[in-house]
Formats: sequence, C-alpha cells, structure tokens
Amino acid sequence: MKWSLLTWTWLMLAACRPQSGQNYGSAAVLADDSLLSVPVEHISIPDTLRYAVTPREWYSYWMLRTDTVQTDTTQQLSIVRQYYTKTIHRIAPDGRIELSVRIDTLIAAFTLPGDTAGHARHFSYDSRKADDRNNPDFAHLTALLGAEVRMLVTPDGRIDSVFGLRTVLDRLRQLSRDTLPAALEPMLEQQLAEQLYRPLQQEYLAFPNTPLDSTRRWQHQYPDVVASLFPTQNVAEYRIVGARKKGDRVILEVDARLRSRPRQRQFQEGALRAELRNEVLSGSGRILVDAQQGYTVSKEVHVSSRFELLVRDTLQQQTEHFRHRASSYVQFRLAQRGWLTN
Repeated sequence: MKWSLLTWTWLMLAACRPQSGQNYGSAAVLADDSLLSVPVEHISIPDTLRYAVTPREWYSYWMLRTDTVQTDTTQQLSIVRQYYTKTIHRIAPDGRIELSVRIDTLIAAFTLPGDTAGHARHFSYDSRKADDRNNPDFAHLTALLGAEVRMLVTPDGRIDSVFGLRTVLDRLRQLSRDTLPAALEPMLEQQLAEQLYRPLQQEYLAFPNTPLDSTRRWQHQYPDVVASLFPTQNVAEYRIVGARKKGDRVILEVDARLRSRPRQRQFQEGALRAELRNEVLSGSGRILVDAQQGYTVSKEVHVSSRFELLVRDTLQQQTEHFRHRASSYVQFRLAQRGWLTN
C-alpha cells in the first residue's frame, strides 16, 4: 500500500458519532445551560477524584478541534468535527477500565501549503456523503467507521493501552485499491492506535494520585518533545473553582493551566548542530467533570506554542534558521449517557 504524507495526515483526523438502532437505555443530556451553579464551598466534594464508570454504561461525545501550524512563510490548517461513543465493558482486577470506542462519522477540512506559486491545497472528507465513503483515496478513513476498538483506561484518567484494531485492518484491506503487505500490518496497527485513538486522551481530566487538600489544586507532569529533538517537561496545573448541580449529580468546574520547560536546548549529530531558541508553550482550559464518577461533561482547551530553530552544518559551513508557531483549540461535550439494555 502506498502511504503518502497526506494519507498519514488524514490518519490523524478521526471522528465518531453514536449510531442509531443500538440497544441503549434512556440517556440523560447534560448541556451546560441545564446546570445550576452553586458556590463550591456549599457542596461536598470527594476527597479523592477518580474515573469510576461501571460496566454497561455508555457515553456519547462530540469534539471539535482546530489546529493551525505556521513555519516561516507556510501555513496549514485543519478543522475536525468528530462524534464518538464509548461503552464500558469491564473493570480489570487492577482497577483499569476496559472500554470500546466506536467511530461512526467524520467531517474534516484540511489545508496544506501549495506549490511554488503559493496556491494552497484544500481537502475535505465527510463520511455522511456516499461519494466520500466510496472514494478509494479515503479508504483509510472509511475503514474506521463503525469499528469498535478497545482501550484500557486507568482510574486517574490515563489511556494505558489501545488494542483490537484487527477489524479496521481487515476493512482497510477490502476498501483499498492497493495491497497492504502483511509485514507492514504491525506498524500500521501501531500508527492507527497512536494517531487516531490515543489523542482521545484529551477528553480525560488527569486526576491527582493523592487526596485533595484544602487548596483543591494539583499538578500533572508529563514528558514531551519539541521539533522531534529537544525533550521538555510539560506541567498542567488544575484547580477546582466551582461546582454545579444536575439533579442529584455534582459537576465540578476545573480551571487548567499548561506550561513547559525544556530539558535540552542543543543537539548535535555528526557535523549537524541544532539549537532551540525562544521557545514558549502555554495553554488554558475549562473542564466540567462529574464528581462521583469522573467522566467529562465538557472541556475547552486552548494551547499555543512557538520556537525558533538554528541549524548549522559545520562541515559545509552553512546555517539555516526556522520559525515555528502553532495553536490548537479543542472542545469536548458529553451529548448523552446511558446503559446497555441487553
């Protein structure tokens, strides 16, 4: 199979929506405007926050994501609207939650830098349209629709593993006009997991590993990398700023802030030397989570970054200077939740 750069770019754009005709029980729609604001000090908050859903529950979300990346004079833009349904299957003995994610519908628009004349290239895909679903150029997207992929999620809100992608590979083999070599299947399966399903990590709130203290604040630190060369440490800071009520449910309002600190600014391999300069990463967010079960009701996150990269070839005595800017806006909202009836 011929996997172009554009193909892999499209592989990063997945979306899903609940199908009709499933055996679901009654669902509760949790819209922001249906929640009653209450001062946080007037509501009892659990000492320990956890992702604590139960088997046979299901959750339907929609997500909107906009990404802009600018490097020197080129710019690319992607806008993705996605819908997906998660069904809880079992709780493992170690507390991890096994669930499935069903991908049904994708609507996306993507703009890539153009030719030397500056003409941008525009692409779009809408799985609701038969022409797009039947287009072999989009087989790698259509193969995702309706397939259920399994995940293990930890109680502190971390996607631990993604598995069960064989159905997607089988459908891709049927829909594609190219041949998928068997030797490439493990690599493709890993790419699908990392680029399509692990990004759903953004839906979850990273819960603290210890009980909340009186400040109702906690941090989550995780490694990252800039320009594929320079390791960094990201620090997300969370604070409960309010609470809301939906019937007998308590919904916590959490403020989020993101910052980053580089662990390395210089890299050398042979005659090539690279230096990271003027790097800035910042982010902010607003998250509503259910206090009892830890599922996300809604989430909005803005992240922006910029850096400069100086690359020197000491052998050829050449120097290049690159500038990079990126911004991302992601919004999740719980559309419905319910339980399987059979």
